[in-house]
Amino acid sequence: MSQEATPEERQKFIIETLEAKGRLNTSELSEHFQISEDTARRDLREMASAGLVQRVHGGALPVSPAGLPFVKRYRIANEEKVRLARCASQLISPGQLVVMDGGTTNLELARQLPRDLAATIVTNSPRIATETSEHPLLEVILLGGIFDKRSQMTLGAHVLSELALVRADLCFIGVHGIHPEVGLATAGLDEATIKKAMMNASAEVVALVTESKFGTAAAHKFAEVSDLDFIVAEDTVIARQFSEQVSKSTKLLFA
Repeated sequence: MSQEATPEERQKFIIETLEAKGRLNTSELSEHFQISEDTARRDLREMASAGLVQRVHGGALPVSPAGLPFVKRYRIANEEKVRLARCASQLISPGQLVVMDGGTTNLELARQLPRDLAATIVTNSPRIATETSEHPLLEVILLGGIFDKRSQMTLGAHVLSELALVRADLCFIGVHGIHPEVGLATAGLDEATIKKAMMNASAEVVALVTESKFGTAAAHKFAEVSDLDFIVAEDTVIARQFSEQVSKSTKLLFA
């Protein structure tokens, strides 16, 4: 490739490579265009600033589409989320204490809980609390804290202190990005801290993962993929390829 490739041509190559391979190293970009690694890093830095890629050590990964505000994420892959939620609801047994964070797929899970299920739901999502408020047999505990408008969740020290008192049977955790090397990630640091605390408070952890999140990354890592007991996903080529790259202790359940 000519050294005279424009930044736009390099950007196109970066996007296409990430779509095809799921990762691009700085050295690959440098060698392909015969540019310095400093220039390659600058290209990736500028694209990361524009929200087009997620920078990691030595290169870049595809950016998760779930980094949008809640109201915009809510409209993405609605039918897929319904199927995942119906499958995931079968993991809950009567009498269990269940922690749910406030992702859009977990909101759909709250809607799909069977009407004859007697359980306790602990959540930092006012939307999930409202959605389950008229369920005849559910006890709902809303974790209080600072309400974050972007994520539509309560965050902060007060939520952490309340979670320290919880010993849950099951945790449904939302992810913005899930990658076999990078792990589980989300857009906000406060969100990452709460998610990690929820996982630590639970005997088993489940993630409902829409296809677009596989192989992507977000700004703040909060766990390894191996920290999940179950991943609920649709039976696609991407999901099956992902399952081959992760620990056998993490079970994939196909909706």
